[in-house]
Amino acid sequence: MDVTTSGPGTSPSPVRDWALVAAMTAAAHPAALGLGLVALGVLAIFRDVVFPATLSLPVLVVTAIAAATHRPRFPGHPIRPADEPELAALVRQVAERLGFRAPLLVRVTPQPDAGTVLARASGARTCVLLLGLPLLRRLTAAELAAVVAHEIAHQQRNRDRRTSLLLGARESLVESLDHRFRAPAAVAERLLRASQARSWSAELAGDADAAAVAGTAAVRRALAQLGPMSAAFHLLGEEWAAVLGEDGAYPDDLYEALDAALGDPHVARRMAAAAERDEVDPMAAASHPPPAIRLAALPEHPGFGWDDSRPVALRDADALRRRCVRDLVGSEADPDDLRPVRVLDAAPERFEGALREAGAQLAEVTGQDSVRRAVAVAADTVADGSWLRLARALDPEIGRLPPPVRTEAGRDVLVASLGRALSGVLLQAGWARASRWTAAVLVNPAGELIDVADLVEQAVNGNPAQLRALLSATGEPAVP
Repeated sequence: MDVTTSGPGTSPSPVRDWALVAAMTAAAHPAALGLGLVALGVLAIFRDVVFPATLSLPVLVVTAIAAATHRPRFPGHPIRPADEPELAALVRQVAERLGFRAPLLVRVTPQPDAGTVLARASGARTCVLLLGLPLLRRLTAAELAAVVAHEIAHQQRNRDRRTSLLLGARESLVESLDHRFRAPAAVAERLLRASQARSWSAELAGDADAAAVAGTAAVRRALAQLGPMSAAFHLLGEEWAAVLGEDGAYPDDLYEALDAALGDPHVARRMAAAAERDEVDPMAAASHPPPAIRLAALPEHPGFGWDDSRPVALRDADALRRRCVRDLVGSEADPDDLRPVRVLDAAPERFEGALREAGAQLAEVTGQDSVRRAVAVAADTVADGSWLRLARALDPEIGRLPPPVRTEAGRDVLVASLGRALSGVLLQAGWARASRWTAAVLVNPAGELIDVADLVEQAVNGNPAQLRALLSATGEPAVP
């Protein structure tokens, strides 16, 4: 069956869309599909007894698809217009400019993302707008208006049941890629590639609507910040929370520390690079086009008067910050059982445990008695092309991933492990941090700035010479 879907500039075929919805739902839930086939077999064997039940099968199928693809969630904290009038006014003005008439509620979440879910409130169909606190803290009012317009535009454009189910089924299939029992990778990849044009078309349409409402320049600036902001939250913020949690504490100033870290040019560059690596998409699972495509597709519109110099004023910003931090740490433990600690006041060395752990793990899986020798052995695996086996030893979960993504996942694991282990070796050898926020960029004894993470990435991509040179610079002999 040809499952290629219509492109952005063509009218989607209903038959093809419904076929994709059914196929992606089945692929996302293979166990349920097996039970369904068993049930159909039973119906076929005992058709004289239960034939009337078969009349309800179409209804059951549609209901099952809807249940599998529509899972509204309501994280975060509700915002009443009276409590945050400036934010409420911005959201209301954006909705008015889009002609969006449905009731609209706002909830603030801890993570740096945004979205909408549909719900029923007081018997009315209501759109719930989810806004991450990091966006409210870091985006100007104009940039925030662009994000809000993009999300509301999705609900404005994707009101038909078919589009909603198709995008929901696609999301379920993407989530299933991490499951132990999943559809064959070739099947999932073909379905995701067939539906990706519809998903990308929806995102580009949302960007165009956002530009028309908030101005093209605001959309560009918002897009430039979202990737690094998300990378910093997950790579730095989550590590701070994990390290402090082991000591019975939590990062009370998490968002302030993230703001400070993103203001460091070394961190900003590393987070931008991390966001670019996330664009690698061999399974066609990405629901959003790469930023370069999104920027190139933006129509030109002027700005529309929102403040482009600072964020929207929040009347109860400190209370929102405390609630979001407690939500994050409360997902693992009761916040009342933890003591608050300020990351900004902590020594950078407090968060170097990940360097030591990476070095110890690398030494263990390579069978070496020192981290430096383990790094040298890892460089050998890069040189002879056997590094993927080492990556799978470091993270056995790689073997459970769909085959098309294993190599890239293995590369990410090895780069992270090698980079942390090597930074630990160099710090012990007397090198200094270039930034308190990252050990990926160091200063050697001669005062030269060395991006260790870049060198390790180049090594794993096929050029281990500089990695060997760094090891030689520490003065210790390599492997015996």
